[in-house]
Amino acid sequence: MEDRCVDLPRECWEIVFEHLRSDRYQFLEPVSLVCKSFLSLSNPLLLSLTISTLTVPLLPRLFHRFRCLKTIVVGQLSCDLNALLSLIARSDLRLQSLDLSNQKSVPVEGLRQLGSRMKSLKSLKCRNFGRLCDRDLIKISNSLPWLEDLDISYPSFEETMLSEERVTNSGIEEMSGKLRELQKIDVSGNYFISDKSLVALSSNCVFLREIVLHDCCFLTPSGVGFAISNSAHLVSVSVKGLGIHSSLFRASLPNIDISFMSARALSVIEFSRMFISDALLCSIAKAQLPLKKLAISYCQNFTLEGLSSILSAYQFLGELDLSGLDFLTDLCMNDLSRFLSNVTSINLTSCSKLTNSTFFILTKSCSSLTEIKMERTNLGEEDFVVDLVKNTQISTLKLSGNMRMNDSSLCKFASVRPNLQLLDVSSCDGITGGGIANVLKSCNEVRHLEVEFCGGVKTLGTDSKLYKLGILKAASSGICDEGLAMVAKTCPWLLHLDLGDCSAVSVKGVKKIVRKCKGLREINVKGCPDLDPNFVSWMVSSRRSLRKIILPIGFSPGYNKREFLLRHGCLIHNC
Repeated sequence: MEDRCVDLPRECWEIVFEHLRSDRYQFLEPVSLVCKSFLSLSNPLLLSLTISTLTVPLLPRLFHRFRCLKTIVVGQLSCDLNALLSLIARSDLRLQSLDLSNQKSVPVEGLRQLGSRMKSLKSLKCRNFGRLCDRDLIKISNSLPWLEDLDISYPSFEETMLSEERVTNSGIEEMSGKLRELQKIDVSGNYFISDKSLVALSSNCVFLREIVLHDCCFLTPSGVGFAISNSAHLVSVSVKGLGIHSSLFRASLPNIDISFMSARALSVIEFSRMFISDALLCSIAKAQLPLKKLAISYCQNFTLEGLSSILSAYQFLGELDLSGLDFLTDLCMNDLSRFLSNVTSINLTSCSKLTNSTFFILTKSCSSLTEIKMERTNLGEEDFVVDLVKNTQISTLKLSGNMRMNDSSLCKFASVRPNLQLLDVSSCDGITGGGIANVLKSCNEVRHLEVEFCGGVKTLGTDSKLYKLGILKAASSGICDEGLAMVAKTCPWLLHLDLGDCSAVSVKGVKKIVRKCKGLREINVKGCPDLDPNFVSWMVSSRRSLRKIILPIGFSPGYNKREFLLRHGCLIHNC
């Protein structure tokens, strides 16, 4: 193999490795072990690194090896976060994105050192911080004034907090004056900011392109309208739950209508859990925007007429989310489908009146569809008969939570989409192993299968080889040792297997999986009743590809065995 590696031009191998990365990063690991040339080819292809407590001691070597890292995600650590950021700053990497979400507080000194040495850093995520206030925002903007993407969403909130321990308009105003190159910001869950913050952001950050405003109860449509009207480069706005029970909100609702006439670049509009009107939808329709994605999920106060007006105006939409719209029926969808010929992804989750008829209408009328999401609808019922037409474009079906759906319905769905790659039928009580078997026989491209909480699925029910199935999520399903034996026999390249809380699974079945699935990397066996530390060690010794094992809370392999597992590159998680 070494000789062949040398003989083939490096450019050819680069193309092969790039293809492997575009499919799954984990395929690069075994290839990198073949020879030094392959190692040197694979190292530059790793662009993202997640840091956990266990990887901290290895960081200097990892930074030296993977010189092309662009993104670092920092997990919840027991070490000094400032010291860690100082180490990253000294690495001379050209990082573009740093994710510090779920930390207790802002590592001020570490960010200052990053700012002094890493001018390439453009994106900072500080989501769900334990403590975030105006002072923190000012220190972030002083340290990294060139930031283009900032996420300060959902900081922890306690009623006992003093006002100076929260993010307010004052902090947003001062921060926006310093981050002149800001293009994207998420301020969701900051409950004490108002329209003044939106005025400051749209006035000071002239390059602003994306803004996310979820669960900010003091914002009104007037403020949102100002931001839309006064941000010339704005391409995406996402708004959720803006004080819908406030009389001030209802009074200012008409003010947002005219703002869309000024928003010449908007290509993504997302409204969720708020009052909107037919007048608003009609004003967006008249604005002639370059709209590519529209979401109107769980919204109230508008009708089918308003929805028809906007969909008829934007028949080039690529993504459409109408989840939670109770008034939609099969007849409504039959009427709307004539506007959806270019839609590639549609979400109709929790539209409780929709049946099989809508599903077949979409596959027949929407020739560009690749993804259908109809979770918690009325699939399994059928209002009227629709001709079955094959749609080879559809690769993803997310149908979980449909209690009326059975094997017969599922087989019909699968029969019209032979190129299916992802199927989720979790929490569908009427589905059995026989139904899954029929799907897998007609759709041999399936790579990702979810049957969680499907008590009727005890096996996959097929002897045919499923070479492409890489992910099987069967937590809390009826799968048993016999079913695992079948999985082991038919899915030799399974990568991820979730058997959490599967009471019919034992060590006997898990052994067959470990022996037969050559590329297995992650397995959840927290429901297995007869686990013991020696068996966990055997799993890692027998299948060297394993990188993560999820065990029950309270189960410990012991310190010595945990060290043994780590030396083999396998992490143990308890949940």
